[in-house]
Amino acid sequence: MVRLRNKNLLYFVPLLITIPISKAQTSELNNSNNKTPSSLETITVTSDRGEKSIWDSSMPVVAVNEDEIKKHNGDSIIETLRDIPGIEISDNSLAGRKQLMIRGEAPSRVLILIDGQEITYHRSGHGSSAGILIDMESVDRIEVVKGPNSVLYGSQAIGGVVNFITRKGSNNGEKFDGHLKSIYNGATDGFTQQGSVYGSVDNFDYRLSGTYSDQGDRKTRQGRLKDTDFNNNSASAWLGYTLDKHKLGLSLEHYQLETNTYYEADPNTPDIKEFSVKIPKLEREKMGIFYDYQVDNGIIDKIHVDGYYQKLKRQFRNNILIAPIPTMKIGTNTHTDDTQNSLGLTTQINWKPSKNINLITGLQYQQDEVKQTSTTKNTINTPIPSRDYVENKWQNNTWQQSTIALFAQNDWSITDDFAWNIGIRQYWIESKLKNGRSELTKTPVSGTPTSTITIDKARTNHNNNMIISTGLTYQGVENTLFRASFAQGYVYPTLAHLYGITSAHQQVIYGNPNLEAEKANNYEIGLRFNDNTWLIDSSVYYSTAKNYITDQVCNGSAVCSGAVGTTNRYYINANRAKTYGVELTLEYLKWEIIPYITANYIRRQVETDSYKTFDSGSPALSSTIGIKNSYIIDRLNTDLDSNLFIRTATNANNRSGDTTYHYAGWSTLNLSMTASFGQKRQYQIGLDLNNILNKNYTTAHESIPAAKFNAVISGSLNF
Repeated sequence: MVRLRNKNLLYFVPLLITIPISKAQTSELNNSNNKTPSSLETITVTSDRGEKSIWDSSMPVVAVNEDEIKKHNGDSIIETLRDIPGIEISDNSLAGRKQLMIRGEAPSRVLILIDGQEITYHRSGHGSSAGILIDMESVDRIEVVKGPNSVLYGSQAIGGVVNFITRKGSNNGEKFDGHLKSIYNGATDGFTQQGSVYGSVDNFDYRLSGTYSDQGDRKTRQGRLKDTDFNNNSASAWLGYTLDKHKLGLSLEHYQLETNTYYEADPNTPDIKEFSVKIPKLEREKMGIFYDYQVDNGIIDKIHVDGYYQKLKRQFRNNILIAPIPTMKIGTNTHTDDTQNSLGLTTQINWKPSKNINLITGLQYQQDEVKQTSTTKNTINTPIPSRDYVENKWQNNTWQQSTIALFAQNDWSITDDFAWNIGIRQYWIESKLKNGRSELTKTPVSGTPTSTITIDKARTNHNNNMIISTGLTYQGVENTLFRASFAQGYVYPTLAHLYGITSAHQQVIYGNPNLEAEKANNYEIGLRFNDNTWLIDSSVYYSTAKNYITDQVCNGSAVCSGAVGTTNRYYINANRAKTYGVELTLEYLKWEIIPYITANYIRRQVETDSYKTFDSGSPALSSTIGIKNSYIIDRLNTDLDSNLFIRTATNANNRSGDTTYHYAGWSTLNLSMTASFGQKRQYQIGLDLNNILNKNYTTAHESIPAAKFNAVISGSLNF
């Protein structure tokens, strides 16, 4: 079990509790034509690999800026995205390993980037991912592109793209800046410590940062939940150099997580007497290099090159004891260690053939190699002791996947009001089973041990695919932008899907080298509006997807080497999905206290070979409704911010095979307050009151009950 080791708050600032009820600051516009509010003027680089405001984008882009991140008090940076329409966040049974879903699509179908570079992961199942493995203190901005709307960064995603953009130096040209923050989480009696130093010295930019979080078992209405404690630590660095029109950058990153799986006994499976899953170590290390050349020769605007080496290491431990009858016990103990080494390289040219045309072309290369060693021990005790035996299985595998992609996107300003873009991406993918070996030894209580050795033949799979996207914007109506887009998504099977033999829980899941890629088409229209009274950002979307990877019982299939039994399964392309929904962000800016609402309505129909259902696990309606206020006390050099809000979601049903799981609807009342003070507002304290009405609930796509009423206290210093 992970133990809570740090009980001291290193940087504690006395708590100031202030609920401002005075005049709110009126939102101001950042541009001269008064079309876009500051929240939509945030520069985005994810949707088109260039500088463009969110207001002007034809895609559904949302950004979280530096100020919002610094006020964030969660145990993961991903919590800053929780109230964005269409986004769902869960621990997926593993506390601290946050998973993110977009528009009902599983985490495995959401592309995670750090400074535009992918975090691929080949050891998750078809419904999960590695999680958000990034140093929280390093993040300067987060950009989310919902739907398969980014051919430039690799639409190896159907749900969307999340790009974490790290701080590169000082924003104000200071040689030495810093930030310290400490957070106490009452839900876990846990502490998070963050710190960084950064600056710009002549032509150099630098940053050193780190985060340490140690959380205990979660407090809920049911009591403290065993095996929901976790800890993570991370460190990262940036060093940049600018010489005239040339910019060079080096990034270093380290992240390590230790966690367990929460398990609640199921009355429908009383034969399970013991169960545990632990991840003693999930570690990510990365080195990235970046080069930019601002050409400005009238045709070529900019040349960009970046590359990286990344290593992901995981330790997986699973223990289960089953007693199907009182006189029989079956114990399974699995140890799996795997390492994924990744190399990536991207080259890009931004062309400017005329003032109305921006063309981007590029080449991307990615190689992932996975090495895995697994041991499984099965102990069988039967009513007849002479038939008892111990079975030991050892596996060693090496797999590799290489991807080459060409991409291009062209933006035309057709008139002052009309803009049109079209993008294309061509993939070539090669997957290899380089070597595989397994040894099975069966040792009866009485008798001679028998051994079987299996050597997998080397094999190679190839796939190529082309995807396109296009978008149109119109700004001919005052204070309004209309947008429409079409985009295709593409997710190729991971190496585990193709070649792996994964033992976990009571199941053995076999890879299937005959799998096809998952594909999707997304259609969307949207409206952005701001007249200094109303702020509106809305979307209506419809998507169709096919060839979803799922699993089914082997029934002697050759893919499973003839294995039978309900616990032996293999991956197949079976599911199809149709999804439609409406997303809305609405604020009224004229009052002193600003009311707002964010909402997402989604209907998702999943189709398999045996049934068709709308019970796909996502709530039909989820929203955040609140009032917020900002107040400046000049004579005290103090800014006060408060946000009182309700999070709510309707009930959800999730059908899997012949079983339908039910999740009740829920709503919580929450309050967040921040005080920033000092001549440069360099001091900041915060108080979050979560689940004020002490509701007992569990969100959809989650197995860990939510925390009961709790307080989070933070103190930070900028220097």
